[in-house]
Amino acid sequence: MVYYKRSPFLFTSWNENDKITLFNYNEYTKVLVSKEVMKIVDALSKWTTIQEICDNFQIDKKAITSTLEQLSKLQIIDKNNQANMDPLVKYTKLWDPIDLAMQRQRSYGGSYPMSERVGNSPDPIKYMEGISSVKLPVAKNTSQNSDSLLDILEARKSNRRYGNRYLTLNELSNFLYHSARIKKIVKSKKGTLTRRPYPSGGARYALEVYVVNNRIRDIKKGIHFYDPLNHRLNLISENNTYRRKFNNFTRDVSTAVNRDPDVVLIVTAVFARTMWKYDKLSLSLMLTDLGCLYQTMYLVATQMKLAPCPIGKTQEQMVKNWLNLNWFEESHIGTFLLGVPETK
Repeated sequence: MVYYKRSPFLFTSWNENDKITLFNYNEYTKVLVSKEVMKIVDALSKWTTIQEICDNFQIDKKAITSTLEQLSKLQIIDKNNQANMDPLVKYTKLWDPIDLAMQRQRSYGGSYPMSERVGNSPDPIKYMEGISSVKLPVAKNTSQNSDSLLDILEARKSNRRYGNRYLTLNELSNFLYHSARIKKIVKSKKGTLTRRPYPSGGARYALEVYVVNNRIRDIKKGIHFYDPLNHRLNLISENNTYRRKFNNFTRDVSTAVNRDPDVVLIVTAVFARTMWKYDKLSLSLMLTDLGCLYQTMYLVATQMKLAPCPIGKTQEQMVKNWLNLNWFEESHIGTFLLGVPETK
């Protein structure tokens, strides 16, 4: 006997014409359905025969059979028999549909043809005026250090234990210069691009860095925008309430910390920079960029004998309010803690 059950990997949405769209991200199939068909799909939470469906909805068996077969071919519903039920049950326990959707995007995505890109390439550089601005000291050449890259890679680790000495403005300048500055501006037929110390998909560089100062004496406490082109810090907000709340958040996530780090680096993504070029790959590429930035920050901090540690969780709502962001355009995607390690 044949049974039907809706796929566990479905997304439901309504398009601009108020039509219901069912999308199976595991198979990458999509179909528009009527409200009547949606009621049937909604009822298929367990394996059900055609006769049971007909009885429940008072529908003609011939008509419903055709509909179920079409939905089955599109993998919107699963078709099976009693001898082989729930072949995907072990995977549905592991995969949230949203996580699976993001994973599958990498297989189905790619670059938009130039003819399909909307408008001009977004500006790769953010200009953000602040309450005040500080030109960071000239960074030192880290190549003078005797440690080799292999030594630094071997020594790299997370460190959330901070000592009595605080990070200096010179150290922060050196760290930001070698991990996040704009090294070069490149003009191309596809728009203006930048070169920075870490790699980025398509050189789109969607990431921005904001510096929350807790302990550096030479700059004001608060949150600063790091201007990577001019190597400056622009003070955006001195709101201590937000700063305390964000420090509490980092301590809750990183329970091993012994005190607030000297600085917290909030990383945001300006989504349009990457989304302008890439179809379906954009979010995963920006998170890949974040990993590249993290590793670069790790290595620079390790070479400088500092204590680095990123955290995975974000606080989008708080950062949105703190920086007055439109979080559909720019939002918090990463956090990096930095301080001077405690001595043993």
